[in-house]
Amino acid sequence: MKEERPTLRPNGRLNQSTEATLSVLVDQINKLVQNDVLNSRCAAKLIKRLRNEADVIRDNGNSTKSGRSELNKSFEAAEETLREHDAGLLVAANAALRVQDAI
Repeated sequence: MKEERPTLRPNGRLNQSTEATLSVLVDQINKLVQNDVLNSRCAAKLIKRLRNEADVIRDNGNSTKSGRSELNKSFEAAEETLREHDAGLLVAANAALRVQDAI
């Protein structure tokens, strides 16, 4: 049987991320993909999970206009990097197929 995670920290505060924390995480994921340290599939899954966490923050009323704006910029930059990275992979795969066809 799976054990439920507690919703409160020992000091009684909610265990919840902030928009600023999520923004930093998204920016770090973006840099890892740009530096070819993290593959785009893994990064996309992490970004999706962080978007869900951002929704929780917004739904709990712990969101600010400036925080949402900064977080949205981070998400947009990461998604652009993912699109560029995936496009590069597609070009490389097509080139490899052409080389195989030429042999």
